[in-house]
Amino acid sequence: MFDFTGKTVLITGATGALGVALATRFAAAGANVVVTGRSHVDEVAAQAGGTSIGVTLDVADEAGWAGAVARTEETFGPLDILINNAAYLKVGTTESIAVDEFRKVIDTNLTGALLGIRAAAPSMRKAGGGVIVNVNSIAGLTAAPGLVAYSSSKWALRGLLRASAKELARDHIRVNAVHPGIIETPLAYGPDGRPLVPVGDLAIPRNADPGEIADFILFTASDQARFATGSEILADGGFMLGPIAA
Repeated sequence: MFDFTGKTVLITGATGALGVALATRFAAAGANVVVTGRSHVDEVAAQAGGTSIGVTLDVADEAGWAGAVARTEETFGPLDILINNAAYLKVGTTESIAVDEFRKVIDTNLTGALLGIRAAAPSMRKAGGGVIVNVNSIAGLTAAPGLVAYSSSKWALRGLLRASAKELARDHIRVNAVHPGIIETPLAYGPDGRPLVPVGDLAIPRNADPGEIADFILFTASDQARFATGSEILADGGFMLGPIAA
């Protein structure tokens, strides 16, 4: 369906369920894939196959970003595509969440995306342009009680999307976002193993398979979406419609 032959993509949070699906699909579509994460990056790169490498990266570390992009350029040349997929979720209300945990969520989900865009843009200019896709969430579109830090980071990520899309437009760098619904990953469950968000009353009454969301992200990164920038694609199984009446 998609052809990324000759393109180089860097994926953050690539060792999680969605990240693995992204790495595998991009590699199958012919891309050079840079798998990044805090650990197990070489294993995921090997699983993805094709021309894939693993680079250890903490997205909140600016120096780490410089090293990751340098490694990318040394191996494959300039970066064409950045997928800001890394995410951290901590359950907590406005009154209960510890401030250090709130900051950790913001550092990963928002500051990490900022640093990624900042590090990727100069490399993309060398390539003559590029594509950045921020993996957002339905928590960035509606109320998410009990997830105040995660929701705050995702709402703020929408502001970063718009600002960066306008700032980078004349460099032929498109910046878009995908808002997944509930994906079948550990982030969908609380510490007690119960679903954080029940989906039984939704139009599509199930969690999304990571591969389904990966397909939306590949589309957004592809030339098929070349007329979109500053855009937000919703892939939520009908979550934003609200419960379906019995």
